[in-house]
Order: sequence, then structure tokens, then C-alpha cells
Amino acid sequence: MAEPNLVLGWFAAFVGAIGFGSFAVPIKGDAATKVDIDPLVMQSYKSLMCFLTSWLVVLLGQQVTFTWWGVVSGLFWVPGGAFNIFAIRNAGLAISQGIVASSIVMVSFIWGNIIFKEPAKSQVMAYLSVWLIMGGLYGMSYYSTSDWVDNTDHHHDNEATSSDHDYDFEEDEQDAFLNDGSTSSASYENEPSPSNPLANSLEISPASPGREKQATPGSGAIVVCGKTFQRRNLGLISALLCGTWGGSCLVPMHYSKGDTGGLGYVISFGTGALLVTIWMWIFRFLYMIAKLKSIREGYAVLPPFHFKVMWLPGATAGTLWSLGNVGSIVAVQQLGQGVGYPASQAALLVAGLWGIFYYREVTRPTTIIKWFMSAFVTIFGILLLGYESSSTGGPGR
Repeated sequence: MAEPNLVLGWFAAFVGAIGFGSFAVPIKGDAATKVDIDPLVMQSYKSLMCFLTSWLVVLLGQQVTFTWWGVVSGLFWVPGGAFNIFAIRNAGLAISQGIVASSIVMVSFIWGNIIFKEPAKSQVMAYLSVWLIMGGLYGMSYYSTSDWVDNTDHHHDNEATSSDHDYDFEEDEQDAFLNDGSTSSASYENEPSPSNPLANSLEISPASPGREKQATPGSGAIVVCGKTFQRRNLGLISALLCGTWGGSCLVPMHYSKGDTGGLGYVISFGTGALLVTIWMWIFRFLYMIAKLKSIREGYAVLPPFHFKVMWLPGATAGTLWSLGNVGSIVAVQQLGQGVGYPASQAALLVAGLWGIFYYREVTRPTTIIKWFMSAFVTIFGILLLGYESSSTGGPGR
């Protein structure tokens, strides 16, 4: 194995953070909100672009190689990616990505430090750095939403003195926080209809009386296996599943042989992602056939791709994620699982900057200062983790 290039590894982690931190912007955009895009549909756009762009490594002089470990990576990433999209759409961008990034950092560190035995100068300092990263990510996630929560509290106080609504305002405040302050005017359909395949397949229940006009992403209930869940709660659970399950998507690369690591793994990963996405569509189709006892009806309730509306946002999200994926693969190869993948989770810093300066989700100067302080803690934790592993000579494998 060639000696690791630390400069290349950290640059790749930076590229990974840019890609991972920006891919969710189209998912939160007006086009996706307008059509209430299905998570598997959006994931399909990502998987297709991941496959197509993976062949660009050939232009960098990389030989075409393939390993079935890429399919194993796809089994981790595709479901995790769909969970992530559902989380963004239903729990909000900032809070969901905070959960995703924090859990990925922990999962990657467990794989790298405990399972793969990637050495560190000091185990105590290595664990401290991981907790600093997770704490900083949580702070960035929290302060990305707190301004909007304050505004919502003020709005509710005003409404309380001018209306006779008898529903629980505290529940609305919690909704507002977990909904990431979305101000989209698009409303979510609560009644199942032919135009809302997700409602047909998941049986979204009607909103409670008096709240229909205030429907926001994250509101409403979903019936799964006979049990009713709030959208926002399922969104948070989905974010955790994305981080814990999808956070292991590059672990199979450690078992690849020969020239199938690093950039040589990109084509295998893209191919695996596309194959697993196709399998998930087949499974979903068969499930709907079994549920509805009809092939025609099972096909009818499959969600549309909305190609005219979503081709550009879908392609953009997929391309940005692929950029982040290539960066993280190289970072893991050069820095190790316990450092490379956690470093790329500085993506939340990028996502937060989008929220502050593009979406204007945070406007209060004191809140912005607190957000940047949390970002500093995160970056310090990443640098400390890199320093603690800098003398190890790369991944311990």
C-alpha cells in the first residue's frame, strides 16, 4: 500500500464537506416542495447521477475496476440516503443534518478506532475530539433554528390574544423548532388522493381540526403498520437511521483488494448504488401489489418522477453529493475511516452557511455569533482528531 498523502486527504475532506453540505439545497428548494417529492424518487436522481459521474474518474487516469463490495456500500447508502431525504423534508434541514452528521462521526470513529484499530497518539484525546465534533455539530444545528423558533413564539403570543383557537400552542412551538423554520407556502395534502402517491401508500391521516390552514412540512400524521406517527418524529428517526446505517457506507472499501480502493472504488460505488436503487423500486412495487392485490393499482400508486420539474434539482443534488462522495472516499483512503469520514462531516458548517446567508434562516447577530462559536468547536475537534492520528501513517488496515 502506498504511503498516505495527508495534504491530499485533508483537501479531499474539504471537497467532501462542500459537496455534502450543498446537496440538500435543491431538496429543500421550491421545486421539490411544490411536488412534495417522494424520498425514493429523489434518491433515484441522486443514485443515477452518482453512477453517471462515477465514470469521470477515467478522465483522471483511473483504470476501470469493479468490486462487489461497491454493492454492499450501496446497501448502506441508498436506504440511508432515502432516510436523509425524508428527514430533510419532514424534520427540517438543520436539525436533521445535525443528527445525521453527529451519528456519522460516532459510527465512523467506532469503525476506525475500535474495529479497524487505526492507532492514535492518545486514545483519551481522540475520544475528546470526537465529543467536541459532536457537540459543535449539535450547537450549529440548534442555532440554525433558534431565531425562527423565537419568531414563532412571538407570533403565537400575538395569536393567543386575538383568536379563540383552543389547540396547544406548546405543541406548535415544538413543531416549529423541528420543522427548521420552513416558510414555504406549499401545503401538504393530508387526504389520500391519486395526485399524492405517498399519501396513498403510507395512509397519511387528516390534520386535526383548526390546523389545516397552518399545515407545514413536518405536520400531519402517517400510519405505518397500523401505528400512527407524527411526520416530524419520523423525520428525526429517519435522520438517526441515516447516520447510523448510512454512516457505514464506506466501510466495505476497507475489504476491497488491489486497485479497487480510493478513486478505483468510485465506479463500484456508483454501480452498486444504481443496482440497489433498482432493487428498492422492485421491492416497493411488489409490496404494493401484495397490499392492494392488484398489479395495476400497485403500479398506479407508485410515486411519479416529476421529470419536467425535478430533472435539474435532482441532477444538481446528485452531482453535488457525488462530489462529496469522491472527496470522502479519497479522505478515508488517505486519513483512515476514523478521521477521513468524520472530517467530511464539516458539511454541516457548509449547510449552515447556506441557511444563514442564502435562506436567511438566522438573522439575529447574537445567534449567528453562537453558531460560529459552535462551528469553531467543530473545526477544532476535527483538527485535534487529525493531529492525534497524524503520526500513524494512515489507515490501520
